[in-house]
This record gives sequence, structure tokens and C-alpha cells, in this order.
Amino acid sequence: MRAGTALAVLLLLAGTPARAAHTRVLYGYPYAPHCPAAGVADVVDRWGMYECNCTSYVAWALQANGQRIDWFIRGAMNAWNWPHVAQLSGIAVGTTPAAGAVAVWPHQSPPFGHLAYVSAVERNGTIDVGEYNENVFQPYLFDVRRGVSVRGATFIYVPRRDRE
Repeated sequence: MRAGTALAVLLLLAGTPARAAHTRVLYGYPYAPHCPAAGVADVVDRWGMYECNCTSYVAWALQANGQRIDWFIRGAMNAWNWPHVAQLSGIAVGTTPAAGAVAVWPHQSPPFGHLAYVSAVERNGTIDVGEYNENVFQPYLFDVRRGVSVRGATFIYVPRRDRE
């Protein structure tokens, strides 16, 4: 991990007392009433991603939690590609989990990959996440999982939006 990335991770992990106590928004995804039909129908959402897929949910979670979404590139946002697109915009990427980060498993669900929104990091190093489509047997469903292994994951440390 580069020095700048390490510093960004440390700042994100440390946060301010107000941010440390911040509860992450995981519920309220606006396309949930359309699922699972939207995923099957390949309906595109407001971020240019397919509704009821992991990418659409995480785009919503970033926006709902006041984080930047201006770095998305339409047509280039398959889950496996998110770290690359983030780096193109100067957003830090690394292997240390952090609440508020995007967890990316590029080799899960080939050829697209999988991602989730990290709501917490447990003392044992596992993470808690909100996500769509982790369960390949019942696709296009929302889930909150706890104690998720970070093995094989890359994390995108998406900063908060500038004050408007």
C-alpha cells in the first residue's frame, strides 16, 4: 500500500468522534420494491447500473451515507472494475477494511465480481456488510451479513461529498 493510501486509511479508520459514532445507512434502497424482477429485466437505475444488483445497491448506499458518487463511469462499473475506476479519480484503494468503504471481491460471481457496503469492522477482522445478490441461489435479494471474511477483498475508501 502506498504511503498516501495508508494515510487515507488511517484517517478513515480514526475519524472524528462524531464519525466514529456514525451509524451507516443500509436500509431504504429505492428499487427494493422492484426486486427481483428488475434484475432479471436488466432495468438501469439512476447511476447507470442495473437495479437490484450489488453495484446499484452500493451506489445508493454511498449516496445515502453522504459519500462521493461523482467518480462513476457509465458502462465501466462491473464490480471487479470499481477499484480501477476509483483510482482513476484519485480515490484510495487498499486491503485494510474500514466502515463506510466498498468491499470488492473481483473473482466472486464471475465474470462480474461482487461488492458490498461495509457497515462495521469487527475486532476479529471480519466485516459487516449490506449487499444485494450475494446469494447465487436467490439472486436480486438484499442481505445484511455479519462476520464476513475479508479474504480476497479489496477496499475502496470513498470520501464524503464536499459540503453543498
